Amino acid sequence: MPHHSPTPPVPGKPPEPGNPPEPGNPPTPGKPPKGVADIQFIGNATLLIRYGDLTLLTDPNFLHRGQRAHLGYGLVSRRVTEPALDVTELPHGDLDAVVLSHLHGDHFDRVARRGLDRGLPFITTPHGSRLLKGLYGFRRAAGLHTWQRYTVYRGDSTVRVTALPGRHAPGSARFLLPPVMGSLL
Repeated sequence: MPHHSPTPPVPGKPPEPGNPPEPGNPPTPGKPPKGVADIQFIGNATLLIRYGDLTLLTDPNFLHRGQRAHLGYGLVSRRVTEPALDVTELPHGDLDAVVLSHLHGDHFDRVARRGLDRGLPFITTPHGSRLLKGLYGFRRAAGLHTWQRYTVYRGDSTVRVTALPGRHAPGSARFLLPPVMGSLL
């Protein structure tokens, strides 16, 4: 597959199709046409997905360039790029759920923990759900086992999230890392 480099944004001009907006410019409000999903890449595994009346956020990571994500056992990773949006620029009133593949600092960071509503539903692993509820106060976290489903509704729009098998790392390294799930929306 050929590598595609996005066209750099021009200040004051709307972004080209397929490119994220300039940092500091929130996404265009409104819903996409019926049957079409509007997906905005924010960075790492963070996406803002609009489908009909629904808005979903995946793996929220809003650290800024140079900040460190804590991975556990003394391990850290450093963010090398800026996110396309700041957590404060999210359409908070429109967010219906967060789909979280696993609870790790590079997929759910301290900025997201502070900036997201504690009443927002999280769809994640059972391990992640327990920590989100008990340690961080996200009271509507749902832990899915492989092949379990969670349905999100708003208006006439429905999205079903199915937990898929996932492997975080090969061999014995998997015992050092939190459980992970893939997701089919």
